Amino acid sequence: MIMEKGFWRAQGKRMLLASVFAVGQACTASEDPHIAQNNYWHYCSSCHGREGKGDGMMVTDMPVRPNDHTDATIMSSRSDELLFKIISEGGAANGFDEGMPPHKTMLKKEEIEGLVKHIRKLCNCKYAG
Repeated sequence: MIMEKGFWRAQGKRMLLASVFAVGQACTASEDPHIAQNNYWHYCSSCHGREGKGDGMMVTDMPVRPNDHTDATIMSSRSDELLFKIISEGGAANGFDEGMPPHKTMLKKEEIEGLVKHIRKLCNCKYAG
């Protein structure tokens, strides 16, 4: 019985280390569109929705509805640099609603760049500036 518990404890530690290693690897592969999508789902979907339509589960508690990232008219009026700044620094720091929090302490530069690319896929648009 003791040997059995020790075996499972060791297996659990191996699985934990493997998952930590996998997460570390994912963070370095920010050019991968699947990673950008996963980051979007993790960091953005509660407000913007999984498909980016501004219909996330937190919308009912928000005084200002989040942007619809699938709206090409709105999104093509914003440069990639502005989208990067909004994600990084938050809405209030860029003249938008304070409900959009800054993500610069949670995401690496490359991951934010990946999110900008993902948003461009959602709207199927480029900056028209």
